[in-house]
Amino acid sequence: MKHLAAHLPWPRIKALAQTNTWALLPIGSTEAHGPHLPLNVDVVIAQEVCSRVSSSFDTVEFPPVTYSLTDFAAPFAGTVSVPAETAKAMLVAVLRGIGHAGFGRICVVNHHLEPAHFKVVHAAALEAASPTLRVVVPDHRRKPTGPLLGHEFMHGGSHAGSYETSLMLAAAPHLVDERARLALPPLSVDLPAAIKAGATNFLEAGGPDAYFGAPADASVAEGNRLFELITIATLDAMNAR
Repeated sequence: MKHLAAHLPWPRIKALAQTNTWALLPIGSTEAHGPHLPLNVDVVIAQEVCSRVSSSFDTVEFPPVTYSLTDFAAPFAGTVSVPAETAKAMLVAVLRGIGHAGFGRICVVNHHLEPAHFKVVHAAALEAASPTLRVVVPDHRRKPTGPLLGHEFMHGGSHAGSYETSLMLAAAPHLVDERARLALPPLSVDLPAAIKAGATNFLEAGGPDAYFGAPADASVAEGNRLFELITIATLDAMNAR
């Protein structure tokens, strides 16, 4: 069962913390996701994963972190990037604040996949953790989950293409501009390879509209399949000792 921390009074939060309830912290970004998706894609997906995880655990979901390091989308209007050290310091403080409320277990559910940002998330979790606070950071980019998410996810960059658009169709179809989505041609760019070759933003990587892959191929069914895999990976991380 999911409890939304923002909607509860403090005595209820205290009572839930005392029962060793898992705290969930969804993390995303505010950045361009093609001409067919909103700026809050990563936040919406992270919150949906939290909701699906909550069908297996009694959880308290804290308000999401909506700003972080997002340099690759910086050339596009609406993107707000936070310096790495600032993002890390804020996240450490948030995690410690949740621990101060009495929670001993926090699962950080992150769906902003920019490598430098994910590095910040892992570093912040390590710094915030203590003998009385366990901080888990599931990372579905890694095996065995990553390859199951499809070729586009592993080689196309997974940014606003079929992967993320399918997730959005499953989680928040009202936020997807269908006319724009269906008009977008496939953009076959190996974003990870472009990054390794020196690209520092989506424009340099060959994505002039801030998307990669094939948004028109997305579907609700594929989105639910992807959510199931990400949810399983998240639960496995929470259950690990």
